[in-house]
Amino acid sequence: MRFGISKLWGILTGLLVIGIIVYFAMLYVTSQNITAEIKSIKTINYKPFDNNLKVCFTLRINNTGAIDVTIEKLYYRIYVDGEYLGEGTKENIVIGKGTNLIDICLNTSPDKVAKSVLITAMDKGKVNVTIKGYIDIPIKSFGIIKLWTLELPFEETREVEISIR
Repeated sequence: MRFGISKLWGILTGLLVIGIIVYFAMLYVTSQNITAEIKSIKTINYKPFDNNLKVCFTLRINNTGAIDVTIEKLYYRIYVDGEYLGEGTKENIVIGKGTNLIDICLNTSPDKVAKSVLITAMDKGKVNVTIKGYIDIPIKSFGIIKLWTLELPFEETREVEISIR
């Protein structure tokens, strides 16, 4: 009887160890299979009378891994024709398996340099918009213990039409 319980305990312990190893392998595979890219830069609206500029873009995050993850922080900086315009963050975004789209808008009051670039761009009707950033995804054991943080950079430059209201 004692030998049977000991054998059963050994089997259960072995299964538990195998389960933990498989789970950590799934965490690692998921961390290696997440990508981020700018899908589109939707709009640039400039209101000169209010000195307000709104830039909206969509970030595509592909999670081909085995489990859902949460973005702890998403950081981004926006440049118009090479001049710094503004920056922002977004926090605690759940990323499921597959393709995830995150819509982001930045409302800002451009400084003198950015304003002069915008005024020059109004003649052309288009501006080059660069968005640089990165996302921090904490890889957690059983959703509790943070093992490491995955940092995924993204950067895109596109020519976008500017609308003035």
